[in-house]
Amino acid sequence: MARTIRLQSDSNAHDRPWRVAVEQGFFAQEGLDVIYHEDNPKGADGRVKDFAHRWKESQLQQGALEVYPVCEWGAIERVQQLGKGKIIGLDTTVRTGAIMVRKDSPVQTLADLRNVPIAVTWHAGTFYAAIEVMEAAGVPFDEIKLEHASDRLEALLSGRNEAAALMEPLVSRAVEAGCRKIADLRWRGGIVAGEDVDEETAGKLRRALNRAIEWLAENEGRSRAELLRDLKPELREGGLLPELTGVKSYQSAEFKEKVDWMMERGFLSEAPAYEDIVRSR
Repeated sequence: MARTIRLQSDSNAHDRPWRVAVEQGFFAQEGLDVIYHEDNPKGADGRVKDFAHRWKESQLQQGALEVYPVCEWGAIERVQQLGKGKIIGLDTTVRTGAIMVRKDSPVQTLADLRNVPIAVTWHAGTFYAAIEVMEAAGVPFDEIKLEHASDRLEALLSGRNEAAALMEPLVSRAVEAGCRKIADLRWRGGIVAGEDVDEETAGKLRRALNRAIEWLAENEGRSRAELLRDLKPELREGGLLPELTGVKSYQSAEFKEKVDWMMERGFLSEAPAYEDIVRSR
């Protein structure tokens, strides 16, 4: 009898390998019946500031989900702070996004955003990626100002925020509205699974996802159409595609590097032990 796995997606642009693994039967061939939910039922309203109250996090806590992908930093933070689940691997793609400003903005470089509130989803991929790229540009951490917005594109276009950290389909919609890109964002995802997902099941999930990555790499047209299907057809050709890298195990050195970075900036209340957070081989 097939094991049922209930999965909540992170975003369509990043998580098509999961959907492809369902559509092409790769999960089924591993003996898994994956029930795939592509977005939280509340849409933008569900992207509240406190991640403990977001849809997929609360659903896993209640036992209504077995698996969800999230940004790498978020995977560590949620498992450590919420006290449930394990990281069973780095997710299928290197994710992409951009810091954007309006066409008429005086901002030309990241340095111009020193002490300027940037719209993000709080403690999600764009939040952490924006900090990394700002620090790399020489802006000190205490001069990086981030502000939660459930609808980041609206916050940018309305003038509420001078800049926003966006991923697809919002990047292409911002470009269509005349906005300019100030910097590229790149980050990895992590896969969080409930405690009852054992290593055998985790291995089946990883194998099926890597088969989906191979399938997408051989079907570029389908890949672009599917990954960017939330955009108008004329916008898909210029949209940002994540880099297909495949699921990878989470090595202790990589984990420690991320934890140290998060601890230095006060994002973790205490440093979690690798063996307490990660179940990945």
